[in-house]
Parts: sequence; C-alpha cells; structure tokens
Amino acid sequence: MLYAIAVLHLEDDAIAALVDPASAEQAVWDAFEAWGRGHAATTQRVRAISPAGEGMSSAMAAVVPPYCGGKIYATAGGRFTFVNVLFSTDGAPLATLDGDAITRLRTPAASSLAIRHLAPAKVTTAVVIGSGVQGWSLVEMLMRSLPDLTELRLCGRSGSTSTPALVERSRQAGLSPVVFDDPDEAVRGAQVVVTLTSASTPLFSAGSLGDDTLICAAGATKYDRREVGPDVVERCTAVVCDDVAGSRVECGDLIGAAADGRFDWDRAVELHAVAAGVATVARAGSAPVLFETQGVAIQDVAVAALAYERHQAADEASNPSR
Repeated sequence: MLYAIAVLHLEDDAIAALVDPASAEQAVWDAFEAWGRGHAATTQRVRAISPAGEGMSSAMAAVVPPYCGGKIYATAGGRFTFVNVLFSTDGAPLATLDGDAITRLRTPAASSLAIRHLAPAKVTTAVVIGSGVQGWSLVEMLMRSLPDLTELRLCGRSGSTSTPALVERSRQAGLSPVVFDDPDEAVRGAQVVVTLTSASTPLFSAGSLGDDTLICAAGATKYDRREVGPDVVERCTAVVCDDVAGSRVECGDLIGAAADGRFDWDRAVELHAVAAGVATVARAGSAPVLFETQGVAIQDVAVAALAYERHQAADEASNPSR
C-alpha cells in the first residue's frame, strides 16, 4: 500500500517574513562552528551540463543535526532557479523551500563570519563591488558587522541600472554611500572589500590595497571567473576558504593564482576551522587577508531549518488545539 506524505512548502515571501537577516547570520555561524568541531558535514557542489548547451543543473547537500538536506537548482541564461529540501536526520521529509530568499540570507552570512574573525578590530571604510540582486543584502551585512563604519563605498558596472537603485536604498537606510566607477580607486584605504560580480578579469591590483584590508570575494564561483588576481592572492598573508576541496574545483581566483605559480593550496585555511578555534589566522593588519567563498550547503540547510522551525512555532501558536 502506498501512503501520500504531505510535505510543507515555504515560498520566498513566507521565508523572508519568518527569518530576519541577523537570525539567519547566527544560524550560519553556528553551523560553521559545528562543522569545525566535527558535528556537521557538507558536500561539494556537483554540476550536470548538457554537452549541447541545453541546460545545467547543480546540487549540494549537508547535515546540520538535527536536520539534513540540500539544494538543487537550474541555471539558464545567467538566471538561477533554486529549490531547497529539508529532512530530519532520522530521514523524515519536513519541507521544501524556495531558494531566492534563503540565498539572499545565507550568502552574506559567510562573509560576516569572516569579518568577525579576520577583519581589523576597527573598520571605518568598507566597499561593496557589485550591485546585483545580492547588493543590498551585502550592504545590510556590513551595517550589522561594522559598528565603527563611517564610509560605505559602492562600485558597480559602468552603466548598470542596479547601482543607482542600491545607492538610493542605502540612502533610505540612513547611509551616505560614495559611488566609484573604478574598483582600484574604490578599494584604496578600505579595510573591508566585498566583491560579488561575474567578472572574468581581476577587479583591482594588489598595489591598491592597504595592509589592513580583508577581502571577502564571493563571485568567483566557477573555474574561469576572476575577481581577485594572482598578485592580490600572493600578497595576502592568509587565504581562507569556506571549503578548500570545493575551491580547488570552483574558485577561479585561486585556481588562476595556483596555475600562475603564485599560490600553493597548502596555504589555504578553512573558515569552519577558524570559527571553531581549531585554526588561528591573524587579522588583516600586517598584510591583507583573503576570504574566498563559493557558498556551501551548510549555509542553505541552516537557514532552511530556521525558517521551518519558525513556521512550525507560528503554526502551533495559531492552532494551539491541533
């Protein structure tokens, strides 16, 4: 006999209403620390690409007790369609979830964790390079992470319509962003540089960076992308990845620097080890520090679990007799 199992589905609007960015950030931080202590696990991303170029599908999975699950998504014309699946660790299906809201929540959380551990103690100037769909979530993250921030710089593609919109949204939040067209100029004097672009050539040179700069590079998610050049990688006193095994396949910045003979993979440290206190990395100060993130499934499962728990709590509160 077959039994139908009704599985909850949470849409993006519901997830955004249930989960605030600060709570999502803490959930991701906790998941990274659990991973660093050996209490959570993740896979690398895998991709299936049609030889005829007719489609691409990607998948990634993680265990963050008492939950496990993952994300599968399609890429077409530069657009992504995400679906997350959440299970309990005893195998019970709990929910499916849209992925856009989760992605907006989870992506900045890795960089905020890097800032927490690797940025100079006092950061007054920060820059976001890239003004796409994740631009505002990165600005919000910097506002939360940098209490001494006095100058926010924004640098988008020349002629981009998204940059003025991001500037206006930042102004509505009480900020007075300074807009740059040249990334080299944008990063001069900045203690935190966050990049999220689809660049195929490096955005800025090593000579434009101060010794006290933490770079959080989030856009080089394929082997042929380049946001950070070999000269920058070589100059950094430490290179931290969200997952070294995944970076060897996906992080175009580090793949390019290694191929150029200016980076040795033995230098790479994983963020979860830093978060758990298993590895120690000096903050930016004597030389820049680089954090490379392609995104790992632990982030998605952590935020999906938080959305699920809050939905269940709200449902029980509104239906106490159920």
